[in-house]
Amino acid sequence: MAFITVADVQMFYEDLGKPDGLPIIMLHGFTGTGRADWIHQIDVFGSGFRLILPDLRGHGRSSNPGGRSAMNHRQFASDVALLCDGLGIEPAAFLGESTGSMLQLSLALNRPDLVAAAVLAGASYFWSEEHRASFRTRSVDELAEDWFPESEALSQFTAMHTSLGSDHWRVVLEDFIGLFSHDHGEDFPDEAELGNIRAPVLLVHGDRDHNFAPEIACQLYRKLPNAELCVLPNTGHWPPREQPRVFNLLAEDFLARTYSSP
Repeated sequence: MAFITVADVQMFYEDLGKPDGLPIIMLHGFTGTGRADWIHQIDVFGSGFRLILPDLRGHGRSSNPGGRSAMNHRQFASDVALLCDGLGIEPAAFLGESTGSMLQLSLALNRPDLVAAAVLAGASYFWSEEHRASFRTRSVDELAEDWFPESEALSQFTAMHTSLGSDHWRVVLEDFIGLFSHDHGEDFPDEAELGNIRAPVLLVHGDRDHNFAPEIACQLYRKLPNAELCVLPNTGHWPPREQPRVFNLLAEDFLARTYSSP
């Protein structure tokens, strides 16, 4: 466990697995942390790869001096690129879910030298107006009650984000709600740019994803020139957590075919 200065952030990360293995950067979703989101993958992938698990700015133990204006996918992507530069990592494979997937679209476009292969779980390439409206009118308390109806679940969530203050979990949820008032360009590339992503991409999507219907994953698949798509049955927005065995097998197979020593 360590910290590294990335732009204006003291970014927390874990460096796990095989020290001399090919690096995999594991990127959590908004409101998550590196360890919490990838708990089912650490041992599996750590046996053969070096794993870097950062907490994105404003999450877990990572600071965020930039405030809410810095909590967007493009900034997250820039932070991740600087993290890799600071650790001397190039190229790398990336596993992401939700925000950890969506930020990779900008990362792969802006740093093609860095992204050797990418696994995107629960991804979209835009916010629909319906999706924006469903979140931006909600309060932190309403969101917390909906997501964490059991007190134990809420306690686990708040404990993930106490390093920046006992009430920082509320800031994280406020920043999540704020996502849906962003301009498109703060979080996603233009659609026309997606065809310039040359890295091999595996899209893993749940057929019951409550945030992004499988049709969105199909559309994104068709816009990426070197993509593969797997839609998992009876799975929601978090395939690595909901279907870890299947997700791990898919990602392992994909990386064996697309990611190897130069």
